[in-house]
Amino acid sequence: MKKLTTPLFATLLALSVRLAAADPESAFGLAPSAAPQLAPAPAPAAPASPSNPLIPESMPSADKPAKHADQPSRDRTAVAEDKLKHRIELREARNKAERDPGLQALLAQAYAAPTDFEQRKLFVDYFTLLADRMGKIDPALKKEEIEELKGKYAGPYFQTRISPTVNPATFRTKHD
Repeated sequence: MKKLTTPLFATLLALSVRLAAADPESAFGLAPSAAPQLAPAPAPAAPASPSNPLIPESMPSADKPAKHADQPSRDRTAVAEDKLKHRIELREARNKAERDPGLQALLAQAYAAPTDFEQRKLFVDYFTLLADRMGKIDPALKKEEIEELKGKYAGPYFQTRISPTVNPATFRTKHD
């Protein structure tokens, strides 16, 4: 072990002497060929924003939100609370509407339908009536919201990507 440390120590000593004798500015003996030159500072051409010279004064500032006269300023927490309250009200109205015996009978009839066409038609009827009942239960719902709910609930039962299925009863009467 002593045989290995002696040559290693000698090599490190020789390197440190060489580095110390080199240029004092560079630890590795490398010196720049010429002194670095700084680019001249550009002259200010036009008055700019004091915080950022790249943003002109005519641009609206990001730290000043646009205020509308018809919308009061509200924080994100209040907006989130209102959305959550609205979702809870919708859920309560839907739960009350689903307890209606007429709607429950229509849903059972939809599940027992013999063909896909009839089942889709009954589901569209069910969800349309469900949205209407929700509107009657919760008068705070607007007509636009009720129409949106109808589209949201019954939309998947409309055939839009394939040619629509023909009513089997109509098909039998035409081709008999």
